[in-house]
Amino acid sequence: MKRLLILITILIASNSLMAQKTKFGVRAGLNFPSLQPRTSFSPSSEYKISAKFLLGVFTTTPVGKATTLQTGLNFSVKGNKSVEQHNSISFGYPVPYTTERNINLTYLELPINLLYNKEIELGTAYIGGGVYGAYAIGGRIRSIDKRNIYIKRGSAESIEFGDQPTELKSGDYGLNGVAGFRLKNGMFIDLNYGFGLANISNNDNFKSHNRVAGFSLGYLF
Repeated sequence: MKRLLILITILIASNSLMAQKTKFGVRAGLNFPSLQPRTSFSPSSEYKISAKFLLGVFTTTPVGKATTLQTGLNFSVKGNKSVEQHNSISFGYPVPYTTERNINLTYLELPINLLYNKEIELGTAYIGGGVYGAYAIGGRIRSIDKRNIYIKRGSAESIEFGDQPTELKSGDYGLNGVAGFRLKNGMFIDLNYGFGLANISNNDNFKSHNRVAGFSLGYLF
């Protein structure tokens, strides 16, 4: 939490210094997250790619001839998706079935990135990186048991945040990598990767870190 407050202070201070040159933008995209080491409910877990939402607003401020400081606030969904193989006994015979689990962790995220910009004919290419701090505002696990194509049973439960072994830590922080292209009219697309450094697990038997690859589309005003 202290690290998050430090990042918020940097965010406010950096934007106050050069507010007159600051531009504002909006973005929407998809995250393709995972939890590393992968959080498994069964040794036979198989992990699947899942897409989750990203929405955000940001500011960009020149700090040099070709560099800009980009800060903002994102509504970012992280987590993972797994499929587990099981066997139940029916009339003395094993009956295989699968359980699909989708973990959604919703964060308010504050990224701070330093970008190098290169002007080209159609617009501006940029690449850079930085840090982020995030705070979880909700979480949910959705499970679906599939006996066959006709029999399915679903359930959902909330994820609790706190300091107990059965809860997750609400704070997260890590490193960012960003690369993208912006047209002269302000439209842009970028690719991003978040490397979580915080262990969000309270369980002493394993650690869990957020990893998020994604892309977004947006507009710089």
